[in-house]
Amino acid sequence: MTTQNSSLVPPNAVRVWRGFRLPTLTPDQFYSKLGTVFVPATVLMQIDAGLNAYVPTVPAGLAGKPDAVPDETAILFWRSQETYWNGFTRLSVRTYTLTHGGVYVTQNNQSRADFPVLFSGSLTVDQPVFLFDKPADWMHGGVNHLVAARPANMDPAAFQAAAAEVLSTIQTQALVEGAIACVGNDYLVYWELGLLAPGMPQPPSGIPLLQAVLTDWQQAFSPWPTFLPIGLWDEWAGMDVRAGSSFNMQFNRQAD
Repeated sequence: MTTQNSSLVPPNAVRVWRGFRLPTLTPDQFYSKLGTVFVPATVLMQIDAGLNAYVPTVPAGLAGKPDAVPDETAILFWRSQETYWNGFTRLSVRTYTLTHGGVYVTQNNQSRADFPVLFSGSLTVDQPVFLFDKPADWMHGGVNHLVAARPANMDPAAFQAAAAEVLSTIQTQALVEGAIACVGNDYLVYWELGLLAPGMPQPPSGIPLLQAVLTDWQQAFSPWPTFLPIGLWDEWAGMDVRAGSSFNMQFNRQAD
């Protein structure tokens, strides 16, 4: 297992995932596939390729969630962008990648993951950003997450401008240790990393600032540290995934 210091990775080494459920799957079938295959496979099939942290959340099925808001979100940190791309030289990673088509809408890039760029005051549709250019360990500490829909009284351009203004405030005031955001035409996803562990009093947060602007459907999450009790070859029924589940997956990272 890597040491705490070697677990710090740069903020541009994260894939920001926004997934939409296949319409042929019922919500219960979607949860089952996430819990029995997709979430545990993301960890177990990619640890040895350099996965550093994985925080999946399931807004699917929450009351009032618009269809245009992702059904699953996730941040997946790697030791570097190069580590991520080198993963495709591994059979395990190539096999894992093929599982997406059985769970998510993949046509027209509707379900997608992207690396972020440093936020500089404005947003581009579907381009993730990070607010603080310093390494961090997102597996440890307190992670908070916000998923929100575009308010009905805002067009997409106004929505992006309003979100950018709040992100600028969070960035200027340095409220948190790390922050990642992505704004689509119809949704916003935002993650932040605090100094303290989940379950303890949390430091200042940028989420209330965003909630004050985003007045339509929204949901905040506190991803819970979750360990997998099994390996790839153990008999196991899977994880309990349901509407609103949010996990900060805990695992032994690949040694440096």
